[in-house]
Amino acid sequence: MKKTAGYIRVSTEEQAKNGFGVDIQIEKIKQYCMLYNIDNLELYVDEGYSGWTMERPALARLLKEIENGNVEKVIVYKADRISRHLKDLLFLIEDIFEKHGVSFVSITENFDTSSPQGKLFLQMLGSFAEFERNIIKERTYNGRVQKAKQCEVNEIAVGKIPYGYRKEGNGVVPDEYESTVIKIIYELKASGKSLRQIATILNQEGYKTRQNGKWHASTIAYILKNTKYTGKQTYRFNETITKDFIAIV
Repeated sequence: MKKTAGYIRVSTEEQAKNGFGVDIQIEKIKQYCMLYNIDNLELYVDEGYSGWTMERPALARLLKEIENGNVEKVIVYKADRISRHLKDLLFLIEDIFEKHGVSFVSITENFDTSSPQGKLFLQMLGSFAEFERNIIKERTYNGRVQKAKQCEVNEIAVGKIPYGYRKEGNGVVPDEYESTVIKIIYELKASGKSLRQIATILNQEGYKTRQNGKWHASTIAYILKNTKYTGKQTYRFNETITKDFIAIV
C-alpha cells in the first residue's frame, strides 16, 4: 500500500525567530489528514536545514521512496518547506512527483496538484519562476556592467585571472614566472614566428601552462588577442567599456 508523506523542514534561524517549529508543522499536517480521512501518513523531518539547499537527509529519503513507487501524496504545511527556490520546487513537482504519480499538497497555500485549481496554481508558479530568473539575469548583468565601470587598474571585473597574473589582496599583480612567459610569447611573435612555432618553442624550452600542460597554437592566439597584457581591459555588454590595466608587455 502506498503511503502519504508529510514533509517537515525548519532551519534553526526560523525556529528561533518565528516559532515556526517542527511540532507546529506536524500538528497541521495531521489535522489535514484527519479532515480528509488519510490514515497512511509517514513523516519526514529535516530539522536545522535551509530551504535554499536540496542536500537534506529526510528529503533524500523521501525522493528515494517516491522513485521506488511507495508514495502517492506529499503534504507540506507550506510550499517553501520543500524548497525556497521556485526552480527547485517546480523541478520536484513536475519532474519527480508527477512523473511517479504523486500529488503535492500545500496546506497554507491551499492547493493540491491533483485538482484543476492546483494545476493552475502550478502554472502560476512556473510563470513566477520565469519572472524570477529574468530578474536575476538582469540584476547580474547590471552588476557586471557597474563593476566593469568601477574596477581599478589592478582589478578584473568579470572572468578568471588570466595567465601572467596572480591574485593579491582585492586585485591582481603580474606573476613573476608567468609574466616572463607572456613576454617571450610577444617577443617571438614580433620576430615573425607563427602561432604553432611559438607553441613548439615554449614546449621545447620546458615552459608550462598554468595547468602544467603543453602549449598549443590556439592558446597562444588567445593570449595575443588579450588586451590586458598591453594595458587595456575591454568588456562588451550593450556598451563597450575599456579600462586601464597592469601591462606586462
